[in-house]
Amino acid sequence: MSEFFMNGHTEKPEMCVHDPPDVAPTPAERLAELRFCQDTGRLSNWQRPVAETLLRAGLGEGYTAAEWAEVAWYGPLDAWVRAGSRVSDMFIDGPDRTIVVVEEGNRSDTGIRVCNEWLRWTQRQLLLRAGFVTPDDPDDWRNADGQIVHALYGTADRRLRFAVTRPPYTPDGATIAVRVLPARWKTIDDLVQHEGGVLSREAADLLIEAIRRGVTLLIAGSAGSGKTTLTAALLQAIAAEKRVIIIEDARELPLPPDGMAVEVLRSRSSFAHCVRLTLRQRPDLIVLGEVRGPEALAMLEAAATGHPGICTIHAPDTLTALRNLERFATLDGLASPGVVRGMMTSGAVPLIAVHIGIYGGRRRVGQIVEVIVTSGSQAGDSLPHNPLFAFNHATNRLERKYPVQGAWGKGRL
Repeated sequence: MSEFFMNGHTEKPEMCVHDPPDVAPTPAERLAELRFCQDTGRLSNWQRPVAETLLRAGLGEGYTAAEWAEVAWYGPLDAWVRAGSRVSDMFIDGPDRTIVVVEEGNRSDTGIRVCNEWLRWTQRQLLLRAGFVTPDDPDDWRNADGQIVHALYGTADRRLRFAVTRPPYTPDGATIAVRVLPARWKTIDDLVQHEGGVLSREAADLLIEAIRRGVTLLIAGSAGSGKTTLTAALLQAIAAEKRVIIIEDARELPLPPDGMAVEVLRSRSSFAHCVRLTLRQRPDLIVLGEVRGPEALAMLEAAATGHPGICTIHAPDTLTALRNLERFATLDGLASPGVVRGMMTSGAVPLIAVHIGIYGGRRRVGQIVEVIVTSGSQAGDSLPHNPLFAFNHATNRLERKYPVQGAWGKGRL
C-alpha cells in the first residue's frame, strides 16, 4: 500500500471540517468535503507532503487507495477539471515545477508549484480512475502486454485524456499532461456558425454527404488542431443513420446511439486486429481514433469491402496526410506499395482528405481534397487528387475549387 494513500499519523489535525461520522461517507460526500477544503483555502499548498497537507485541512489520515479510487478528485489539478472550467489542457513538467494551463487557446503559468509527492499522487489518481492500476499496487504500471513501463496514457472518467511519465522515461522526474474533453461536444452547426466559421456550410454539407455515400474521410492536422472536435461533430451529424464502431487507444469520442466503442489499450490487441474484428460486427462506419501504423492497411481493406471509415492522422496538409497513410499501410509488409496505391486510387475506396489547422490566424479547415480514381498511378508518384475546397488568404475564407469527380458525387456535388 502506498504511503501517499494511507498514512499512519495519529496527531490531532489543526482544524476539522466536521466530527467523524458514524457511517463512512459516500464517494460523493468525500468529493464535496475535499472541494470545500480546496475552495476555502484549506487545501492550497501543494508543496507540503501529502499526509501533512491532508491533516492540516482537517481530513485526518486521508483515505485508502481503494477509497481514493472511488473519488473523482485530482488534487492540485482539480480546480481546472470541474464542470464550467474553460481550461482545456494542464501540464506539470516535473517535481517542484509550476502548473501550466491552456485556457481558450492561451497558455499561462499559474505559479502554483507541486512537490514530487503530490505529483506522484495525482498520477496515481488518474491511473486508478482510468482502471490502469489497482488499489493494491498503484505504482505497478504495465502496458497491454503486461510489461512494466514508465509512461502511460489513457482517459479517466471519460473526460480526462492524460499522459503520465516517471523515471527513467523522464530522468528529471514525474510529469503529467491532461486534456479536458468537453462535457458537450460541438456540433457541425457550432463549428459553422458559433466558432467563427471552422468550416463553411457548403463544406460541412459535402463532408456529411460523403459519409452517407460511403466515402472514407482522413482528417489531418497537428496536435490540438481540432481533428477530434471535427470528427465528433461529423459523428453527431450522422449518428441516427449509421451503426458506428469507434476504435481508440482510450475512450474519447462521443458514442452514437447505435454503436459501440473499442479501447485498444484495454483489449491487448493491435489497432489493425481491432479493425479487422469489427468487420464481423456489421458496422456501417468504422472510426479510428488515429492512424499511425499498419492499421492503415486494415482501414483501406475495410473500405474496399464496403465498410468506410473516418480516421485522424498527424500531418501538416492533405497531401502529406495521404502519403503518410500510404506509407503506414506498407509498414508490416503485408501489402506492396503498388497494391496500396492501387487500393487508394480505385473506385472501391473513395477517399477524401481534410486538413484542419491555423488559417488566417485561427483554427479552421483549410483544405479538402478527393483522391482521383485512376488505373495508371504508380507508387512513389504524387497521388492524383482533386482540390474540392481551399482556404483563400486574400478573402480569408474557405472557398470551393472544383466539383466532385468521384462516382459518389459527380454531377451532384
